[in-house]
Amino acid sequence: MSLCVIVFAPYRAAAQEAPDAGEAASEQTEAGGESLEGESLEAESSDSEAPADEAKPEAGPWDVSDPCANVQHPYQAEVCQQSRAAAASEATARLTRLVMLIGLLALLILLLMLWPVITAALAARRAAEGSAAPVRLSSSPRSADREAELRAYVDVDSLEFIETPDADGTVKVKITYRNSGQTPAFKLESLAEMEVVDIADEDDLPIRPVPDDGPLAPSRPRLGRDGTATAIVQCDAGPNLADRVTNGKATILVWGAAGYYDVFDRRRRTIFQYFCNAETLDTGEMFRPVVRGDETG
Repeated sequence: MSLCVIVFAPYRAAAQEAPDAGEAASEQTEAGGESLEGESLEAESSDSEAPADEAKPEAGPWDVSDPCANVQHPYQAEVCQQSRAAAASEATARLTRLVMLIGLLALLILLLMLWPVITAALAARRAAEGSAAPVRLSSSPRSADREAELRAYVDVDSLEFIETPDADGTVKVKITYRNSGQTPAFKLESLAEMEVVDIADEDDLPIRPVPDDGPLAPSRPRLGRDGTATAIVQCDAGPNLADRVTNGKATILVWGAAGYYDVFDRRRRTIFQYFCNAETLDTGEMFRPVVRGDETG
């Protein structure tokens, strides 16, 4: 028995340690697969890298029409920079032209908006300079009431002494005309005279004649609404005029006429006469109008 164990024990151990044929084949197949997979991965990586290297395009020739493409020389880079600068300058010039065009359009629109104001200012200037023909409000006929409402009215506003009469000198009076109408008066003319009479009673004062509707002395080319114009008239005072007037022994007479055209191109005429005596001086009026009967205006 011991002999059998000694004889067969080595063979059994060898059989246990030796691998089975199927197991050995499978182990070889797995090892071969792993090696094949490694080789296929290396082949794929080499294949993928090869087309990438082959797909890389080569740099083409440099073209002056497109100087910034395929730059291969410093001179070509300088040409590219100059081309970019020229393009920027052209863009700036286009923008400048656009801004100028917008400015011109804005100026044109502003002039169109200001045109009514400009025309009104020019019309007012022509009227102020006194054109040859007075300005008409309209060529259509207007009623007498409408003209009376709109026309100019020039009359005497005040009379005042410029200097106190000397004992044996002259006396001067300033006459102020005023336009109280709604529209200007054109080509204003006036004429005034003064006289000292030895009459104290107002009812006995004479009515002095004035020139007919003829030319008078030019005074103002245009007298606007609520505008004033002045004229100076003088005469010899005679001896002791101030004492004679205050004592009721003399009266100072001032009379005259003012002619003008209204906006309807109608000639108007205002006739006036004033007096100064002891009674007017006592009341503070200085000069009082005389009812002539031929006053127009």
